[in-house]
Amino acid sequence: MVEALRAAEIQAAVAEKNKIALDVTVHQSIDSTNSWSMQQARLARPLPFACFAEQQSQGRGRRAKQWLMKPQANIAMSLCWLFSLPASLQLLPLSVAVAIAETLQAMALDQVQIKWPNDVYVQGRKIAGILIETQPVKSGEKGDKPYQDACQGQLAVVIGVGLNFDMDDALLSQQVAEGDNIPLITDIHRQFEAQMIGSPPAREAIAAELLSRIIGLCQNFEQQSTFSLERFRSRYDYCMNKSIDLITDDEGCLSGCAQGVSDEAELIVCMDGSNEVRRFNSAEVSVRANAG
Repeated sequence: MVEALRAAEIQAAVAEKNKIALDVTVHQSIDSTNSWSMQQARLARPLPFACFAEQQSQGRGRRAKQWLMKPQANIAMSLCWLFSLPASLQLLPLSVAVAIAETLQAMALDQVQIKWPNDVYVQGRKIAGILIETQPVKSGEKGDKPYQDACQGQLAVVIGVGLNFDMDDALLSQQVAEGDNIPLITDIHRQFEAQMIGSPPAREAIAAELLSRIIGLCQNFEQQSTFSLERFRSRYDYCMNKSIDLITDDEGCLSGCAQGVSDEAELIVCMDGSNEVRRFNSAEVSVRANAG
């Protein structure tokens, strides 16, 4: 049986590695960690803080996609961090994805890649996803007014991460059956078995390490984001030189060949039919089955 996450143990690990006294909450059941964190940010809960959920009833991904999980079997977390503006927040999704990828590689997992902008793959199967949301920090609302006054001009950013640790076979089948654009799913347990590594670390140890790496990114974001972008380009770009389909809010379905990312983390695509090179800052991307 998978042991429950313990807030005090995660808090202690973060304190040791990141030198920060972080408010950590573990919920037994919640709608979603991002929804709870956004609500807490609106109520002026002092930042930063983090939360985990053993079970989510309305776990969300990008474009309102549902993320299913059985209780005490995966890692669902959100970190709410205060960023000063202006900040290069367009680099944050890829930077967080790199932090996840490095967490997996530190466990000796191989073939770890990132599908722009925020899905992490292992051996061509999705193992983690990211949902980032923002909330302005204003004074004059309910809560600690001196704290809010000190935060004017800053942005509360909720970084939500779902990492598959030990997915239920039925849920795996259900997610794949929901639509053709949903990729094949994997988890840490299956990858340790497939790659013949042995037994994975405890779920709590992975949760603490993942949170610590994302906190480290936030603590040194301006410097770390540039490094993360280069790491993505040199090591993790899953779409590079592959034929892809894109779904955009304004233009619907498009297709082309991925050509990497810009310095602003935009996806660069050579469009089918015209060979026009375009940049996208938001789109749903899928790699064509015959693209490898």
